[in-house]
Amino acid sequence: MTRTATSSRLPVCAMVDTFDCAKAQIYHNTGKLTPAQIKAKTGCTHIINGYLFNGKFRPVGWTVIDGKVISRDKYQDWGVSIGSDGLPKMLTDRWGSFLSGIPILKGGSKLYRELTPDVARSAARTAVGWLANGKVCLWCDKTSLTREQLQNKLLGLGVVDALMLDGGGSTQGIFPGGKVTSSRKVPTLLLFWERSAKPEDQALVWGKSHRLLTDANAGEIVTRADMVRALYQIWGDNHG
Repeated sequence: MTRTATSSRLPVCAMVDTFDCAKAQIYHNTGKLTPAQIKAKTGCTHIINGYLFNGKFRPVGWTVIDGKVISRDKYQDWGVSIGSDGLPKMLTDRWGSFLSGIPILKGGSKLYRELTPDVARSAARTAVGWLANGKVCLWCDKTSLTREQLQNKLLGLGVVDALMLDGGGSTQGIFPGGKVTSSRKVPTLLLFWERSAKPEDQALVWGKSHRLLTDANAGEIVTRADMVRALYQIWGDNHG
């Protein structure tokens, strides 16, 4: 897993994270909530802004959530597609949930779609990518970049497929390592849940539930003598 934050002062101005994704969600932000509010509401581990929108706070391009079409476009291009397994993929399948994006990498090769001047200019960038091993890479950077600069940086991280999302003042996100903030509200966001590296130790769960253990004392060193005393007490309790 790669987790990087770059900033000379708070707030963080650039976040990059590569992780094993357990599930993802396209969030239609009708309540004009902040990313922090959405994260608290849903429990996601990562959140980034979605695709472009118009002056009426309506998404442009394709936005489909659980089969319901929120917005549509005449173009049938790549986007973030989430099927019944909950995993995000770069596909053209719009049957489950789907969010448009500007395809910039596919199979490790650069893609070039015609861009309007406001999108083509050097600007802050948000992107979602996939490595060959299936891990997700999120890019959220207030540094002004051209499309080609972003492509080169993502390729350098091992990304083979990638979509560029809304940028400029819309670029914002929260990762486990920090956040990139913006005062702008956006109508769509992408939410991700990172897969736990290992299952929680059920013995520790039991210990915490019985107030025998806390996060504060879980790392304390126990001597052999302490262990023998504890075992002796358990033996005594069972043998009267």
